[in-house]
Amino acid sequence: MNIEKIMDIFQNDMKVAVLATVDNENKPHARHVHVGLANDKGIFFMTNPKTKLYQQLQDNKAVAMTAMKEEDYLIQVIRIEGKVRELGKEKLTEILGNNPYVEIVYPDQADQVGAQVFQIYEGKGFYHSMTQGHKYEFEIGGKLSKM
Repeated sequence: MNIEKIMDIFQNDMKVAVLATVDNENKPHARHVHVGLANDKGIFFMTNPKTKLYQQLQDNKAVAMTAMKEEDYLIQVIRIEGKVRELGKEKLTEILGNNPYVEIVYPDQADQVGAQVFQIYEGKGFYHSMTQGHKYEFEIGGKLSKM
C-alpha cells in the first residue's frame, strides 16, 4: 500500500466523506462532502460562500475528515486531520472540472461560479483495513509508515 493507492481509494471508492469543523463558538459540526480530488498534494473539495461550512473554514483552519467503504468482507476506513486553505473559485475548473458532482451539487450556473475550492494541504492520515488488520499512517504531501 502507498499514499497514491490510499488517495485513489478515498477519491474513487469512498467518494463522500464526513468533514468536521468547529464554529466561532467552538461548537463542532460535521457534514458530508464530496471528495473532489485526492492526491499527494492533499484533499480537494468545494463549498459555496453562502454556507455555514464556508464561514467555519474561514474562522478555523483545523479540520478532520473520515470515510468508510464496506464491500463483501473488506471494510476500509480513512481518517485525516489537518489544515485547510481556500484556493478560490478560479481553481474549480482546473481541479474539479471533470468531476460530475460539481453540476449535481450546484446545478445552477450562478452557484457554480460562486463555489470555492478548498484543500486539506497539511496533516496526518490514517488508513485501516479493519478486516485484514492493515494499518498505515501517512502525511499529506509526505511519507507513509506501516503501524
